[in-house]
Amino acid sequence: MKKIHIFNIIAGIIIIVSMSLAIAGGSNNIPYFLIILFFISYFMQVRNIVKIVWVMVTGLLVVWSLGSLLPHLFAP
Repeated sequence: MKKIHIFNIIAGIIIIVSMSLAIAGGSNNIPYFLIILFFISYFMQVRNIVKIVWVMVTGLLVVWSLGSLLPHLFAP
């Protein structure tokens, strides 16, 4: 159970930071939806409701968030 919490803490930091940068950059409502989807997936993992599906959803959100951070990481 502790591995899931560590994964969710790291994923939450990545998702919230990258989506906050997107919101500050003047994005539409998609970052709000992704942040809400992360919290839903976390609570579903804690309650053990189809846990593996929600872990995959969180993983996809992290990949998407890291993809949106690429311009900030490799900007000249």
